Parts: sequence; C-alpha cells; structure tokens
Amino acid sequence: MARKQMNAGTIISALIISALIFAGGMLLGFSVNRERLGTIEQDMRDVTRHVQNFQLQFLFFDVLGDNATCPLLSATLADINKASYEIGSKLTTQGEEGQVQDYNSYTTLKGEYSRLLVSYWLLAEKLKEECRMDAKTILYFYKKECLRCDDQGFILTYLKKKYGERLLIFALDADLDDASVQTLMGYYIIDDFPSLVVDGKLHEGFYSEEQLKGILNLNSE
Repeated sequence: MARKQMNAGTIISALIISALIFAGGMLLGFSVNRERLGTIEQDMRDVTRHVQNFQLQFLFFDVLGDNATCPLLSATLADINKASYEIGSKLTTQGEEGQVQDYNSYTTLKGEYSRLLVSYWLLAEKLKEECRMDAKTILYFYKKECLRCDDQGFILTYLKKKYGERLLIFALDADLDDASVQTLMGYYIIDDFPSLVVDGKLHEGFYSEEQLKGILNLNSE
C-alpha cells in the first residue's frame, strides 16, 4: 500500500497551530502567575497595616502601662505571625521551579516581604523585652545554592507547626540584594548557610530537630 505524502501546506498549518497553542498556554500561565502575585501583594498590604498598628500601640505604654498594653500587643503580634507565615508559604510555592513567569515582580515582592519580616522581627524582640513574652525567635538565613537549606527549612516548618506562637521564625533569603537583610548578615557575620540566629546567638550550619529543640529549650514539650 502506498504511503500518503503530507504536503508542505499541511506541515506548515500544523506548526502554526502548535505554536498558537503553546503561546496561548504561556499567556495563560503568565496571567495566572500575575494573579497569584497580586493576591500575595494584597496579603502583604494587610500585614503592613498590622505592623503599623503594632508600632502605634507601643506608644500606649507611656499612657496605659504594660498591664493594659501587653495583651493588646500580643494579640496584634499573633495576627502578624499567622498572616506572615501564610505569605511565606505562598511565596515558596510560587517560587518552585517552573512556576514563576514574571521573575522581576516575584523578586521585588520577595524583597518587600523580607523587609516586612525584619520589621516584624524587630517588633517581636521589642515585645519580648517590654512584656516578657515567652516566645523564641529564629532568624533563618538561606541561599538557593545550599545543600542543606531545604532540609533545614523543612525542620523549621515542622517545629513552627508544633509550637505555634511560642516559636517565631523569620526566613530571610541571603541571595536578595536587600539592605535590611545584608545589614543583619553583616552584624551577625554570616558567611555559611544555612545559618540560624536564635535569641540573638548565631548557629551556623545544619541543625537536626533534636539539636534545635535543645537550643530552644523545648525538649520537655
């Protein structure tokens, strides 16, 4: 039986249709990606308002005293803690390989999120000092080219879910050219990754779950 020969017009038409389908898929992916980033931006604006309220509430100390002000600050901090954790999870999911089409917008958003986290960390440290808050804080510095950073992040996520508001974790991307992140890295002299700053003390390298529990004094929980 003789083979049917495909003419040049049929081949060209097939190629054009394939290209249009591919382009349509790319445009749809970009649109969905942009929509997701927009949702994260809105979430960040909400958290920023919480942080601003937190800063304002600190002024109440001089008038109301710590007995009235500390419960108010603790409640606001709990809201910030929950919202910022959710934003971090969304950014991590969005940043997985193959998910980011608008990379410039994504890195800009990550920079804004890092500055928000640093502000949140500073306020949390202030609250611990003024209100004797029973919570541990961890600054977690990571890089993309880091063998154990993913493992460290997984353990920190597990501990965060386990201990909730008693453990405040601030994950900062050291690859970002952000002044606030770089300032903290310079202050704590961080040149190895992963690195953890637990209640102001530097711990370089990877730490297991049990090691972290010991550092955090959470073994009895």
